[in-house]
Amino acid sequence: MTAPAPAATSMRSAVSRRFSVEPIQTVGEWRPLAADWDRLLRATLGHTGLQSFDFLLTWWECLGEPRSLWILVFREAGRICGVAPLQIAPRRILGKTYRTVEFLGMTEDILVPRLLFPEPDAPALRAALLEYLGEQCASWDLIELDELASGDPFVGDLEGWARARKLIYRQQAFHDCPFLDLSAETSESFFGGRSRKLLKNVRAAERKLGALGAVSVRSYSAPAEIAEGLAEFARVEECSWKRKESVGSTGDAAYRRFHRRLLEAFASRHAARVMSLRVGDRPVAATLAIVFDGIHCSLEIVHDEQYARFSPGTLLEFHELEVLLREREVRRYEFLGGALANKRRWTTDALATVCVRARTADARMRLLDFYEFGAKPLVKRLLRRAGLYAPDRSKALSAGTT
Repeated sequence: MTAPAPAATSMRSAVSRRFSVEPIQTVGEWRPLAADWDRLLRATLGHTGLQSFDFLLTWWECLGEPRSLWILVFREAGRICGVAPLQIAPRRILGKTYRTVEFLGMTEDILVPRLLFPEPDAPALRAALLEYLGEQCASWDLIELDELASGDPFVGDLEGWARARKLIYRQQAFHDCPFLDLSAETSESFFGGRSRKLLKNVRAAERKLGALGAVSVRSYSAPAEIAEGLAEFARVEECSWKRKESVGSTGDAAYRRFHRRLLEAFASRHAARVMSLRVGDRPVAATLAIVFDGIHCSLEIVHDEQYARFSPGTLLEFHELEVLLREREVRRYEFLGGALANKRRWTTDALATVCVRARTADARMRLLDFYEFGAKPLVKRLLRRAGLYAPDRSKALSAGTT
Protein backbone atom coordinates (compact mmCIF):
# COMPACT_ATOMS: atom_id res chain seq x y z
CA MET A 1 0.00 0.00 0.00
CA THR A 2 1.43 3.38 -1.02
CA ALA A 3 1.19 6.21 1.45
CA PRO A 4 -1.30 8.87 0.37
CA ALA A 5 0.54 11.98 -0.73
CA PRO A 6 -0.13 15.09 1.38
CA ALA A 7 -2.97 17.17 0.05
CA ALA A 8 -1.98 19.57 -2.70
CA THR A 9 -1.19 23.01 -1.35
CA SER A 10 0.26 26.20 -2.65
CA MET A 11 3.80 25.52 -3.82
CA ARG A 12 4.99 28.32 -1.57
CA SER A 13 3.34 28.56 1.78
CA ALA A 14 4.43 31.52 3.88
CA VAL A 15 4.58 29.95 7.32
CA SER A 16 6.74 32.68 8.78
CA ARG A 17 7.67 36.22 7.89
CA ARG A 18 11.17 35.14 7.02
CA PHE A 19 10.90 31.82 5.14
CA SER A 20 8.70 30.26 2.50
CA VAL A 21 8.30 26.48 2.23
CA GLU A 22 8.13 24.42 -0.95
CA PRO A 23 7.01 20.78 -0.59
CA ILE A 24 8.84 18.45 -3.02
CA GLN A 25 6.74 15.40 -3.88
CA THR A 26 8.30 14.02 -7.07
CA VAL A 27 11.78 12.92 -8.12
CA GLY A 28 11.59 15.36 -11.02
CA GLU A 29 11.23 18.24 -8.56
CA TRP A 30 13.94 16.81 -6.32
CA ARG A 31 16.78 16.29 -8.84
CA PRO A 32 17.52 20.01 -9.43
CA LEU A 33 18.27 20.38 -5.71
CA ALA A 34 21.47 18.26 -5.84
CA ALA A 35 24.02 21.08 -5.52
CA ASP A 36 22.07 23.02 -2.87
CA TRP A 37 21.34 19.79 -0.96
CA ASP A 38 25.00 18.86 -0.51
CA ARG A 39 26.00 22.49 0.12
CA LEU A 40 23.57 22.61 3.05
CA LEU A 41 24.60 19.14 4.21
CA ARG A 42 28.27 20.10 4.44
CA ALA A 43 27.28 23.07 6.58
CA THR A 44 25.18 20.90 8.94
CA LEU A 45 26.80 19.68 12.14
CA GLY A 46 27.26 15.91 12.39
CA HIS A 47 26.56 15.13 8.74
CA THR A 48 27.68 12.01 6.87
CA GLY A 49 27.26 10.69 3.34
CA LEU A 50 24.14 8.86 4.52
CA GLN A 51 22.23 12.15 4.23
CA SER A 52 23.79 13.16 0.91
CA PHE A 53 21.77 13.73 -2.23
CA ASP A 54 23.28 10.72 -4.02
CA PHE A 55 22.65 8.36 -1.11
CA LEU A 56 19.04 9.33 -0.48
CA LEU A 57 18.02 9.60 -4.13
CA THR A 58 19.50 6.16 -4.86
CA TRP A 59 17.81 4.74 -1.77
CA TRP A 60 14.47 6.24 -2.80
CA GLU A 61 14.61 4.93 -6.36
CA CYS A 62 15.52 1.41 -5.20
CA LEU A 63 13.70 1.03 -1.88
CA GLY A 64 11.31 3.94 -1.42
CA GLU A 65 7.98 2.24 -2.08
CA PRO A 66 5.35 2.34 -0.60
CA ARG A 67 6.25 5.74 0.83
CA SER A 68 5.56 9.20 -0.60
CA LEU A 69 8.09 12.02 -0.83
CA TRP A 70 7.50 15.05 1.35
CA ILE A 71 10.77 16.99 1.21
CA LEU A 72 10.35 20.52 2.58
CA VAL A 73 12.57 23.20 1.02
CA PHE A 74 12.98 26.47 2.93
CA ARG A 75 13.80 29.64 1.03
CA GLU A 76 14.70 33.15 2.07
CA ALA A 77 14.49 35.80 -0.64
CA GLY A 78 14.43 32.99 -3.20
CA ARG A 79 17.64 31.30 -1.95
CA ILE A 80 17.46 27.76 -0.55
CA CYS A 81 18.62 27.97 3.07
CA GLY A 82 17.33 24.71 4.56
CA VAL A 83 15.86 21.30 3.72
CA ALA A 84 13.80 18.91 5.84
CA PRO A 85 14.27 15.47 4.16
CA LEU A 86 10.95 13.83 4.99
CA GLN A 87 8.60 11.18 3.65
CA ILE A 88 5.06 10.00 4.36
CA ALA A 89 4.79 6.27 5.14
CA PRO A 90 1.57 4.25 5.57
CA ARG A 91 1.29 2.51 8.90
CA ARG A 92 -1.50 0.07 9.71
CA ILE A 93 -2.67 0.36 13.32
CA LEU A 94 -5.64 -1.61 14.66
CA GLY A 95 -7.31 -1.82 11.27
CA LYS A 96 -6.70 1.77 10.16
CA THR A 97 -3.96 3.20 7.93
CA TYR A 98 -2.21 6.23 9.37
CA ARG A 99 0.01 8.67 7.46
CA THR A 100 3.33 8.84 9.25
CA VAL A 101 5.88 11.63 8.83
CA GLU A 102 9.38 10.12 8.91
CA PHE A 103 12.87 11.08 7.92
CA LEU A 104 13.64 10.08 4.35
CA GLY A 105 15.04 6.55 4.35
CA MET A 106 14.13 3.17 5.77
CA THR A 107 13.66 3.25 9.52
CA GLU A 108 15.14 -0.25 9.86
CA ASP A 109 18.49 1.06 8.61
CA ILE A 110 20.97 3.05 10.65
CA LEU A 111 21.18 6.36 8.79
CA VAL A 112 21.38 8.92 11.65
CA PRO A 113 19.29 11.46 9.69
CA ARG A 114 19.67 15.20 9.87
CA LEU A 115 17.62 18.28 9.16
CA LEU A 116 19.77 20.26 6.73
CA PHE A 117 19.56 23.42 8.82
CA PRO A 118 22.98 25.13 9.02
CA GLU A 119 23.80 27.60 11.77
CA PRO A 120 23.10 30.40 12.51
CA ASP A 121 19.69 29.98 10.86
CA ALA A 122 18.94 26.58 12.42
CA PRO A 123 16.75 27.79 15.33
CA ALA A 124 14.57 29.89 13.01
CA LEU A 125 14.35 27.05 10.49
CA ARG A 126 13.27 24.56 13.18
CA ALA A 127 10.54 26.96 14.27
CA ALA A 128 9.42 27.40 10.65
CA LEU A 129 9.32 23.62 10.18
CA LEU A 130 7.09 23.11 13.22
CA GLU A 131 4.85 25.97 12.13
CA TYR A 132 4.49 24.35 8.71
CA LEU A 133 3.74 20.92 10.20
CA GLY A 134 1.01 22.53 12.26
CA GLU A 135 -0.39 24.32 9.24
CA GLN A 136 -0.41 21.05 7.28
CA CYS A 137 -1.85 18.87 10.08
CA ALA A 138 -4.58 17.59 7.76
CA SER A 139 -1.84 15.89 5.67
CA TRP A 140 -0.47 13.59 8.40
CA ASP A 141 -1.51 11.59 11.46
CA LEU A 142 1.78 10.69 13.20
CA ILE A 143 5.29 12.06 13.40
CA GLU A 144 7.88 9.36 14.10
CA LEU A 145 11.52 10.44 13.86
CA ASP A 146 14.13 7.77 14.55
CA GLU A 147 17.81 8.24 15.36
CA LEU A 148 17.91 11.89 16.19
CA ALA A 149 21.18 12.65 17.92
CA SER A 150 20.70 12.82 21.67
CA GLY A 151 20.87 16.49 22.59
CA ASP A 152 19.66 17.66 19.19
CA PRO A 153 17.75 20.88 19.96
CA PHE A 154 14.95 19.78 17.63
CA VAL A 155 14.01 17.10 20.17
CA GLY A 156 13.12 19.72 22.76
CA ASP A 157 11.47 21.94 20.15
CA LEU A 158 9.27 19.07 18.95
CA GLU A 159 8.30 18.04 22.47
CA GLY A 160 7.14 21.54 23.40
CA TRP A 161 5.25 21.88 20.12
CA ALA A 162 3.58 18.46 20.44
CA ARG A 163 2.48 18.95 24.02
CA ALA A 164 1.07 22.39 23.20
CA ARG A 165 -1.04 20.73 20.48
CA LYS A 166 -2.25 17.98 22.89
CA LEU A 167 -0.50 15.23 20.91
CA ILE A 168 0.74 12.02 22.55
CA TYR A 169 4.49 12.61 22.81
CA ARG A 170 7.06 9.93 23.61
CA GLN A 171 10.84 9.90 23.54
CA GLN A 172 12.99 6.78 23.84
CA ALA A 173 16.71 6.20 23.99
CA PHE A 174 17.81 4.23 20.95
CA HIS A 175 21.19 2.69 20.07
CA ASP A 176 24.64 4.26 20.14
CA CYS A 177 26.50 4.71 16.84
CA PRO A 178 30.25 4.11 17.38
CA PHE A 179 32.78 6.18 15.44
CA LEU A 180 36.49 6.94 15.21
CA ASP A 181 37.98 10.40 14.96
CA LEU A 182 41.00 9.84 12.71
CA SER A 183 41.72 13.50 11.98
CA ALA A 184 44.87 13.66 14.12
CA GLU A 185 45.83 9.97 14.06
CA THR A 186 48.75 8.13 12.48
CA SER A 187 49.02 4.36 12.25
CA GLU A 188 51.45 4.41 15.17
CA SER A 189 49.29 6.59 17.41
CA PHE A 190 46.04 4.83 16.55
CA PHE A 191 47.11 1.21 16.92
CA GLY A 192 49.28 2.17 19.87
CA GLY A 193 46.09 3.29 21.59
CA ARG A 194 44.19 0.04 21.05
CA SER A 195 44.13 -2.70 23.65
CA ARG A 196 47.01 -5.18 23.65
CA LYS A 197 44.52 -8.02 23.76
CA LEU A 198 42.77 -6.84 20.59
CA LEU A 199 46.02 -6.48 18.63
CA LYS A 200 47.30 -9.79 19.94
CA ASN A 201 44.10 -11.46 18.76
CA VAL A 202 44.41 -9.81 15.34
CA ARG A 203 47.99 -11.02 14.91
CA ALA A 204 47.04 -14.52 16.06
CA ALA A 205 44.08 -14.63 13.64
CA GLU A 206 46.27 -13.60 10.72
CA ARG A 207 48.91 -16.16 11.64
CA LYS A 208 46.39 -19.02 11.92
CA LEU A 209 44.61 -17.98 8.74
CA GLY A 210 47.96 -17.79 6.98
CA ALA A 211 48.52 -21.45 7.71
CA LEU A 212 45.71 -22.17 5.20
CA GLY A 213 47.16 -20.02 2.42
CA ALA A 214 48.60 -16.60 1.62
CA VAL A 215 46.55 -13.84 3.29
CA SER A 216 45.97 -10.72 1.19
CA VAL A 217 43.63 -7.77 0.97
CA ARG A 218 42.07 -6.45 -2.22
CA SER A 219 40.63 -2.98 -2.60
CA TYR A 220 38.22 -1.80 -5.29
CA SER A 221 37.54 1.93 -5.50
CA ALA A 222 37.75 3.13 -9.12
CA PRO A 223 34.38 3.29 -10.95
CA ALA A 224 35.49 0.52 -13.33
CA GLU A 225 36.38 -1.75 -10.38
CA ILE A 226 33.21 -1.49 -8.31
CA ALA A 227 31.30 -4.22 -10.17
CA GLU A 228 34.18 -6.67 -9.62
CA GLY A 229 34.34 -5.76 -5.94
CA LEU A 230 30.60 -6.25 -5.50
CA ALA A 231 30.82 -9.67 -7.16
CA GLU A 232 33.51 -10.60 -4.64
CA PHE A 233 31.32 -9.29 -1.80
CA ALA A 234 28.42 -11.41 -3.08
CA ARG A 235 30.60 -14.54 -3.04
CA VAL A 236 31.34 -14.05 0.64
CA GLU A 237 27.75 -13.07 1.42
CA GLU A 238 26.49 -16.38 0.05
CA CYS A 239 28.52 -18.18 2.73
CA SER A 240 27.81 -15.82 5.62
CA TRP A 241 25.81 -16.52 8.77
CA LYS A 242 23.72 -13.43 7.99
CA ARG A 243 22.49 -15.04 4.79
CA LYS A 244 21.62 -18.27 6.58
CA GLU A 245 19.67 -16.44 9.29
CA SER A 246 18.15 -13.83 6.92
CA VAL A 247 19.61 -11.00 9.00
CA GLY A 248 19.55 -7.42 7.75
CA SER A 249 19.80 -6.78 4.01
CA THR A 250 21.85 -9.87 3.18
CA GLY A 251 20.51 -11.69 0.14
CA ASP A 252 17.82 -9.08 -0.60
CA ALA A 253 17.76 -8.44 -4.37
CA ALA A 254 16.51 -4.86 -3.94
CA TYR A 255 19.33 -4.11 -1.51
CA ARG A 256 21.90 -5.60 -3.85
CA ARG A 257 20.62 -3.32 -6.61
CA PHE A 258 20.75 -0.38 -4.19
CA HIS A 259 24.32 -1.14 -3.12
CA ARG A 260 25.47 -1.49 -6.72
CA ARG A 261 23.95 1.80 -7.84
CA LEU A 262 25.05 3.57 -4.67
CA LEU A 263 28.69 2.51 -4.88
CA GLU A 264 28.84 3.28 -8.59
CA ALA A 265 27.47 6.80 -7.95
CA PHE A 266 29.84 7.45 -5.05
CA ALA A 267 32.85 6.06 -6.92
CA SER A 268 32.10 8.49 -9.76
CA ARG A 269 31.25 11.61 -7.75
CA HIS A 270 32.62 11.14 -4.22
CA ALA A 271 34.47 8.01 -3.06
CA ALA A 272 33.53 4.38 -2.47
CA ARG A 273 35.40 1.21 -1.63
CA VAL A 274 34.87 -2.53 -1.55
CA MET A 275 37.55 -4.46 0.32
CA SER A 276 38.00 -8.19 0.64
CA LEU A 277 40.21 -10.40 2.79
CA ARG A 278 41.46 -13.41 0.87
CA VAL A 279 43.14 -16.70 1.71
CA GLY A 280 44.83 -17.80 -1.46
CA ASP A 281 42.25 -17.20 -4.18
CA ARG A 282 39.26 -17.39 -1.85
CA PRO A 283 37.62 -14.26 -0.35
CA VAL A 284 36.69 -14.94 3.28
CA ALA A 285 35.47 -11.49 4.36
CA ALA A 286 34.33 -8.36 2.53
CA THR A 287 33.08 -4.88 3.34
CA LEU A 288 31.31 -2.02 1.56
CA ALA A 289 31.86 1.66 2.33
CA ILE A 290 31.15 5.13 1.00
CA VAL A 291 33.11 8.31 1.72
CA PHE A 292 31.68 11.83 1.70
CA ASP A 293 33.48 14.96 2.84
CA GLY A 294 36.20 12.89 4.52
CA ILE A 295 33.71 10.73 6.45
CA HIS A 296 33.93 6.98 5.87
CA CYS A 297 30.68 5.04 6.42
CA SER A 298 30.97 1.28 6.75
CA LEU A 299 27.74 0.04 5.15
CA GLU A 300 28.06 -3.70 5.60
CA ILE A 301 30.63 -6.36 6.44
CA VAL A 302 30.23 -10.10 5.89
CA HIS A 303 32.43 -13.14 6.40
CA ASP A 304 32.45 -16.77 5.30
CA GLU A 305 31.06 -18.77 8.23
CA GLN A 306 33.51 -21.57 7.48
CA TYR A 307 36.34 -19.26 8.61
CA ALA A 308 34.54 -17.71 11.60
CA ARG A 309 37.03 -19.13 14.13
CA PHE A 310 39.73 -16.92 12.57
CA SER A 311 37.76 -13.67 13.16
CA PRO A 312 38.03 -12.63 9.49
CA GLY A 313 35.75 -9.61 9.95
CA THR A 314 37.95 -8.14 12.69
CA LEU A 315 41.05 -8.86 10.63
CA LEU A 316 39.56 -7.10 7.60
CA GLU A 317 38.62 -4.08 9.72
CA PHE A 318 42.23 -3.94 10.95
CA HIS A 319 43.57 -3.85 7.39
CA GLU A 320 40.90 -1.38 6.30
CA LEU A 321 41.94 1.01 9.08
CA GLU A 322 45.58 0.52 8.13
CA VAL A 323 44.80 1.65 4.59
CA LEU A 324 42.74 4.66 5.69
CA LEU A 325 45.42 5.81 8.14
CA ARG A 326 48.09 5.46 5.47
CA GLU A 327 46.08 7.37 2.85
CA ARG A 328 45.07 10.12 5.34
CA GLU A 329 42.00 11.10 3.30
CA VAL A 330 39.44 10.13 5.97
CA ARG A 331 38.93 12.18 9.11
CA ARG A 332 36.12 10.15 10.67
CA TYR A 333 35.12 6.48 10.48
CA GLU A 334 31.46 5.66 11.12
CA PHE A 335 30.87 2.03 12.11
CA LEU A 336 27.07 2.32 12.24
CA GLY A 337 25.59 -1.01 13.32
CA GLY A 338 24.81 0.39 16.76
CA ALA A 339 23.09 -2.83 17.85
CA LEU A 340 26.29 -4.80 17.31
CA ALA A 341 28.45 -4.75 20.44
CA ASN A 342 31.53 -5.92 18.52
CA LYS A 343 31.68 -2.57 16.74
CA ARG A 344 32.97 -1.14 20.04
CA ARG A 345 36.21 -3.14 19.92
CA TRP A 346 37.97 -0.34 18.02
CA THR A 347 36.54 2.69 19.84
CA THR A 348 34.89 3.96 23.00
CA ASP A 349 33.37 6.98 21.20
CA ALA A 350 29.74 6.75 20.13
CA LEU A 351 26.88 9.03 19.21
CA ALA A 352 23.80 8.42 21.37
CA THR A 353 20.48 8.59 19.54
CA VAL A 354 16.81 8.87 20.46
CA CYS A 355 13.47 8.16 18.78
CA VAL A 356 10.64 10.68 19.14
CA ARG A 357 6.92 10.15 18.52
CA ALA A 358 4.12 12.71 18.25
CA ARG A 359 0.73 11.08 17.65
CA THR A 360 -2.83 12.26 17.38
CA ALA A 361 -4.73 11.37 20.53
CA ASP A 362 -7.54 9.27 19.06
CA ALA A 363 -8.70 5.98 20.62
CA ARG A 364 -6.41 3.74 18.54
CA MET A 365 -3.37 5.87 19.34
CA ARG A 366 -4.15 5.86 23.04
CA LEU A 367 -4.48 2.08 22.97
CA LEU A 368 -1.20 1.73 21.03
CA ASP A 369 0.55 4.04 23.48
CA PHE A 370 -0.73 2.01 26.44
CA TYR A 371 0.49 -1.21 24.82
CA GLU A 372 3.95 0.12 23.84
CA PHE A 373 4.73 2.06 26.99
CA GLY A 374 2.62 0.33 29.61
CA ALA A 375 1.63 -3.29 29.06
CA LYS A 376 4.49 -4.48 26.84
CA PRO A 377 7.38 -3.26 29.05
CA LEU A 378 5.64 -4.65 32.13
CA VAL A 379 5.19 -8.09 30.56
CA LYS A 380 8.84 -8.14 29.44
CA ARG A 381 10.04 -7.26 32.93
CA LEU A 382 7.96 -10.04 34.45
CA LEU A 383 9.18 -12.58 31.89
CA ARG A 384 12.83 -11.57 32.45
CA ARG A 385 12.44 -12.05 36.19
CA ALA A 386 11.00 -15.48 35.51
CA GLY A 387 13.84 -16.29 33.13
CA LEU A 388 11.43 -16.76 30.23
CA TYR A 389 12.48 -13.87 27.98
CA ALA A 390 15.71 -12.92 26.20
CA PRO A 391 16.12 -10.39 23.36
CA ASP A 392 16.10 -11.89 19.85
CA ARG A 393 19.69 -11.68 18.56
CA SER A 394 18.73 -11.70 14.90
CA LYS A 395 16.22 -8.87 15.34
CA ALA A 396 18.78 -6.77 17.20
CA LEU A 397 21.34 -7.32 14.49
CA SER A 398 18.91 -6.41 11.73
CA ALA A 399 18.61 -2.88 13.10
CA GLY A 400 21.20 -1.65 10.63
CA THR A 401 22.77 -2.28 7.27
CA THR A 402 26.05 -3.21 8.90
